[in-house]
Amino acid sequence: MKKYSLIVLVFTVFFSLMSMTVSAETDAERLDRLEMEIEEIKALKPSTAENVWAKYNMRIYGRVKVDLNYDTAEFKYNDFVAAVKEDASNDSVNFNPRDTRFGFEANHTDGNWTGKGRFEIDFYGTNAGNNLIPRMRLGYVDLANNSSGTSLRVGQDWIPVAQQNPATIDFGVLSAAGNLWWRVPQVTLRQKLDNLEFLLSAMKHRRTDTEEEERMPWALARVAYNFGDGNLVALGGGYQSNEYGQTGKDIDRSLVALEIKLNLGHVLLKAEGFWGEALDKDFLRYEMGINDSDPNNPKEIEAIGGFISLTANATDDLTVSAGYGIDDPRNDDMKTMRGSLGDRQFTRNDIAFVNGWYKITKGVKVGAEVMYVNTERFNKTDEGMRYTLSTFYNF
Repeated sequence: MKKYSLIVLVFTVFFSLMSMTVSAETDAERLDRLEMEIEEIKALKPSTAENVWAKYNMRIYGRVKVDLNYDTAEFKYNDFVAAVKEDASNDSVNFNPRDTRFGFEANHTDGNWTGKGRFEIDFYGTNAGNNLIPRMRLGYVDLANNSSGTSLRVGQDWIPVAQQNPATIDFGVLSAAGNLWWRVPQVTLRQKLDNLEFLLSAMKHRRTDTEEEERMPWALARVAYNFGDGNLVALGGGYQSNEYGQTGKDIDRSLVALEIKLNLGHVLLKAEGFWGEALDKDFLRYEMGINDSDPNNPKEIEAIGGFISLTANATDDLTVSAGYGIDDPRNDDMKTMRGSLGDRQFTRNDIAFVNGWYKITKGVKVGAEVMYVNTERFNKTDEGMRYTLSTFYNF
């Protein structure tokens, strides 16, 4: 018992002395000691973390867009204009906020190389195939050599040929009336030589079924001549050949596209014309590429089309645009489909539009658009109007 009492006494004296030592330490001494301890910890495990915002150049961007539509007829795709449905004269009103977007971009330069990554989403599409809500619009990596003018882009981007778009408020940008466009996964090589840009690309939609027979991508090429102030003329085209379904028959797809963009002072002109065979899903011409009324003998559908779009700055705050587009497949290639043309199919489709945007603040503008659609199916014609009011916030 005396031994345990002695141990307790020793510990009591020890902690008393420690307490006296700590209490005798001044605030300045205590601060110095803490700083020394922190430095010792850092020396044992040095920090290698780097602020990501300082490491890369980053940009967050997007927009909020709400369209109010009044339609005098029924259109394929509802939220944007394609063709008029056959014998569908029901008028309707639509409040549509789906063209709201969000994007992120980062880039850095290392010697002669600049690397960039970008993704962008919106709220169109469905939860099937390539479309997820929110769906990915863009998602690519870009690597450019600043001294040679060579760049390589891998990922989902706008199609590398037929790059012009008309200045519509409607999201569809004349997609069924002469404007070829879509965003498709690709590997695209670009080379700039003074005012010329050469492009080679392999492009293919993401596989949605492992039983697909489509193995070869589109092979595309484009040459553009830029002559200052945003002016350019470009010629592009492509080819693809694959078995159609499981018929054993190859379908040859071909495209030639001419692009023009001219800055005429206060007026910007954009125009595009195309000729092609079997152009469908890769250029947003769904159900318009193949006549498969005979399942064992599918046939390529030939088509021509194009658009023209004019935009003028009426005042510092008011911009007005007008345009026209046409998609005209060869009627002989469509004949055996007579009587069974779907809502997205036609023998000719024309769209004309006029619109205006008025800027209220730096980021907010309001717009109005009138669009006329005329859809022919052989000797039958359907027509309709879309009236749009749009509110737009850009950041």
